[in-house]
Amino acid sequence: MKTILATTDFTKSSNSAVKYAAALAVETGSKLVLVHATYVPVVADTFFDTGSMIEDMENADRKSMQALVNKLKVDYGKVLKVEDKIEVGFSMEIIKKAINKNDVDLVVMGITHSDAFSKALFGSTSTTLAGSMLCPVLIVPEGSVYRPWKKIVFAFDEKNLPTGKGLKMLSGLTKHYNSKVHFVNVMTNPYTEFDASPLKYVMKSFNQEAVRIHFLKNVKNKTEEIIQEWVTRYKANTLVMVAREHNLLWSLFNERMTKKMAFKTKVPLLVISEK
Repeated sequence: MKTILATTDFTKSSNSAVKYAAALAVETGSKLVLVHATYVPVVADTFFDTGSMIEDMENADRKSMQALVNKLKVDYGKVLKVEDKIEVGFSMEIIKKAINKNDVDLVVMGITHSDAFSKALFGSTSTTLAGSMLCPVLIVPEGSVYRPWKKIVFAFDEKNLPTGKGLKMLSGLTKHYNSKVHFVNVMTNPYTEFDASPLKYVMKSFNQEAVRIHFLKNVKNKTEEIIQEWVTRYKANTLVMVAREHNLLWSLFNERMTKKMAFKTKVPLLVISEK
């Protein structure tokens, strides 16, 4: 892993994620790229000087970014290789542009455990990005403290398994940390037989002696709780899930499981694409 991109809006939750990303960058010898999008407000008043307002906002953001970079340099010293980028525009567009331009291996983003109404209505940039990018996205809950990835829980189902960039990156990290990986399947059909054969390709990417596979009985509409309980009981450092592609109708009336877990997890959630 060579480059980690961390987004920040200078809030407590995003700064917590930046700190986590910095520690991960130092541990893996990666470069850290900090990205902030200065929000462009929509103003109906044609006499309002939006140019001057945006310039003031951008200057304020640059001061905040410099303060953040200076704090990281104090905390981690010269061993941390860090760059910062600020652009005026919309977060999603700027983040995706930065990912492509910097050949990013991992995106780190913060999230707050917002109330159910806000979650259902708005979601977050973190959960939206995690469900739409081939680049792996690590969602860090507010207050999370970096710990080596010694214990990893990989929640999977037989139909959607990773094969690309995310799997390769995760494999590299497990080797670096000498991690133990527990593949966990919460079975939706109680009459289905345990079948680990779909994992054969994925398993080749990991140390076989450090891998365990578990099939858990499901309780209707309790999948997230079962996974979270298992993560807590096992004292995992990281939870891994696979982002699927769903059609528009499904997206309108359902939530991705990754989005649900992102708002509930107490440990960092690594979301990797099935492609």
